[in-house]
Amino acid sequence: MKPMLKYRGGKSREIPEILPYAPSQYNRYVEPFFGGGAMYFYLEPKHALINDLNKPLMDFYLGVRDDYSHLRKELDELEAKYTENRDAFDALKAMMPDECVPDDNEALYYRVRDMFNNKTGGYSAAAVYFFINKTAYSGMIRYNKQGEFNVPYGRYKRFNTKVVSRAHSQLLKNAEIMCGDYEEVFKRCRADDFVFLDPPYDCIFSDYGNKETRDGFNEREHRRLAEAYFKLPSKALMVIGHTDLTHELYRDNIVHEYAKSYAVNIRNRFKSSGKHILVANY
Repeated sequence: MKPMLKYRGGKSREIPEILPYAPSQYNRYVEPFFGGGAMYFYLEPKHALINDLNKPLMDFYLGVRDDYSHLRKELDELEAKYTENRDAFDALKAMMPDECVPDDNEALYYRVRDMFNNKTGGYSAAAVYFFINKTAYSGMIRYNKQGEFNVPYGRYKRFNTKVVSRAHSQLLKNAEIMCGDYEEVFKRCRADDFVFLDPPYDCIFSDYGNKETRDGFNEREHRRLAEAYFKLPSKALMVIGHTDLTHELYRDNIVHEYAKSYAVNIRNRFKSSGKHILVANY
C-alpha cells in the first residue's frame, strides 16, 4: 500500500535499503516520527502505534480512520470542483493563449487555506489538510510568525483524491494514533514491539515544516533522542542522515549506509547529496 501524502523526507524510495534490516517477527509496529508513513503502509502491520508531533497531520489520519465515508464525500466534491475549474481555465486559455486568464482553483485554494488557518469553517480537518498537502506550491510547508500557513497556490493541473482509499482506512483501524513527544511513545514500548524511527535529520531543514518544532531538531534534541533510544526495551531500527554528530551518537550500532540524493529547495531547484545510515539496537 502506498502513502497518501507528500511529505518531506518520505522513505518510499528507500524501503529496499531499509527492509533487509527490519526484524521478521514482532507483535506490534511502532513509529514515533510518522510523517508520511511510507514504511507503515508498505508493511501493513496488524497492530500498530503511530505518532507525530504534527497535530494537523495526525488529525488527517484520524479522519481517514474514523470518518472515511464523510471524508470520501468531501474529497469527491473537492476533486470535482477542482476538475471543473481546471477545464474552464483550459478552455479559456485555448481561446486566449496570450492572455492571463483567471483560474478559479486559485480562489478555491485560498478559501481552503483560510480553513486550514482556522479563519473560516467548511470542510473537515482531514479534507482540508489533504487538499493543502496536494495543492500548495511544490508541497511546501511553511508558517509565518503568527503561526499561519502561508504557502501560495501551486497551480497543479489535477487534484487526485483516489490515493485516499478505504483500504487505508481499514489498515489505520488497527493502529492507535497519538500526537505528542516521542518519549511518551517510548514509555509504552514493549519487548515484542518493532520500533521504526525516521527522526528529523541533523541539518538546517530539521523542523519538517512543523509549527511545534520551528527551532529545529537541534544537537540537544539529537542527544536526548540517542539517550532514550538506547534505553528502549524493543527492537528499534533508525534511519538518519550521516553527519559527524550522528556518527558520534550511533557509531557502534550502524548496520548499513547508503547514498541519498534529495532536493533541498522548491521544485528541485537545488539538490544535494549525502549518506543515510541505519542504526539498530539488535
